[in-house]
Amino acid sequence: SYIHPYKLAAGCALFFMLVELIVELLQPLLMAKIINDGVMEQNLEIVMVWGGIMLFFSIIALVAGIFNTFYASHVSQSFSYDIRKSIFRKVQELSYLQFSLFPAGSLITRMTNDIQQLQNTMFMLLRIMARAPLLIIGGLVMSFIVQPKLALLLAVVVPLLFVFLFVLLNKGGKLFAAVQDKLDSVNNVMGENLAGMKLIRAFLRRNYEVKRFKVANMNLQERTVKALRFMEITMPVLLLLMNITVVFLLWFGSREMLSGSANVGEVVAIVNYATRIT
Repeated sequence: SYIHPYKLAAGCALFFMLVELIVELLQPLLMAKIINDGVMEQNLEIVMVWGGIMLFFSIIALVAGIFNTFYASHVSQSFSYDIRKSIFRKVQELSYLQFSLFPAGSLITRMTNDIQQLQNTMFMLLRIMARAPLLIIGGLVMSFIVQPKLALLLAVVVPLLFVFLFVLLNKGGKLFAAVQDKLDSVNNVMGENLAGMKLIRAFLRRNYEVKRFKVANMNLQERTVKALRFMEITMPVLLLLMNITVVFLLWFGSREMLSGSANVGEVVAIVNYATRIT
């Protein structure tokens, strides 16, 4: 319901994302054309013509990317603004009994950090999250169009990557949920401390409050470090798997070239799709 008023802008963001995606999927084909018909045949004219076409498409992708970022930012910022406004209005309408169920720090967390997370998610959804799976699927399809035998290797590796990422993100989601919970605790302790500052000073409870905040702060730090360390595993493992895949692609590709089943441009295009999938 909060995205509905901005559906036109969201549609524009997705449209420009698709334009950027199509250009990205076409570029390895154009590169293969330049290598096979231009470089291998030592035909500078073909290199210049198709290189110019690649440059033209790159400019289109650049412009599309700028517009996509603009509309994605507009939607995510407006979306979070409306949610923040609604929550604030709702808090004003709570009865005293309802209000007592929510610590002040927890309400502050909801209206700041939690909404910021939603805003970032909405932006990433319109900018990258919808684009990534389409790029993977499109890259696989284009690979089969270019060279089916070499594309089979990608078709085997990509599902394994999906399984790995699913397991990783499932575990990572739980870790970051714990981080949000500890952040809520820090805000609660800080909110209570600031609200009761006069009483704390009157009863000489400063040292107790410092220790209380230190414990909450340390728990947040430990949970955050644990979550980030776990998520840092992702990129090295992905790069290792995909680089091994590229080595095999080059090895099989060289054998296919020697047998005449593939040419240099096709091998380069397949490797290029592999790196884009990564």
